[in-house]
Amino acid sequence: MIEYSLCDTSFELTMVIQETLRLYPPAAFVIREALENITFKDIMISKGINVQIPIPILQRHCDLWGSDAHKFNPERFAHGIVGACKTPQAYLPFGVGSRVCAGQHFAMTELKVILSLILSKFCFSLSPAYHHSPAFRLVIVPEHGVTLCVRKA
Repeated sequence: MIEYSLCDTSFELTMVIQETLRLYPPAAFVIREALENITFKDIMISKGINVQIPIPILQRHCDLWGSDAHKFNPERFAHGIVGACKTPQAYLPFGVGSRVCAGQHFAMTELKVILSLILSKFCFSLSPAYHHSPAFRLVIVPEHGVTLCVRKA
């Protein structure tokens, strides 16, 4: 059950959003072109080759996120993205570096405002009929939808 009291500060709400985006990023992969010849873990990647990075796999990797990488744990972001992951560049819901989403701060602010308003008036819980089945396509979607129980707060 998600209640307003769980996310009664912007900081806590930010942690919940960041953890949600870590487990369920908006895009399933990102493609980058190698700008020079490089060797990565004994694999030669030639200049000009496109490399597909599977974001959900990277953001659930135990070596980067800890042994509980597959669990929903907003507290991992208590010290920001830098404290959440051994390699902060592995957190890619908005991209990273020179190709980071220009609207990421606006999107996060908008999401926090909307969620704060909704959670101040309603409580949500998953329906007993809900079957967790994320489908990793171009974007990640719930294969069977999401059935929620909603009640006034």
